[in-house]
Amino acid sequence: MQTKKYKCKECGCEEFISKPLQYGIFENQDGKLVFIKSESINEQLELFCRECSQKLPFKEEDLIY
Repeated sequence: MQTKKYKCKECGCEEFISKPLQYGIFENQDGKLVFIKSESINEQLELFCRECSQKLPFKEEDLIY
């Protein structure tokens, strides 16, 4: 079985960022800020190359949260 590897077709980067219309929710727990979840203003998740901003095509079933 071949493992699919996501890589930017433009620059080869392997790190991707989400669209800016998302935000993380943090909660105070014992004086620490703990990440609870991420919510999106837009219902569809879009990912972009961290280096060159090229949009990444991906399958929803390849996402791990």
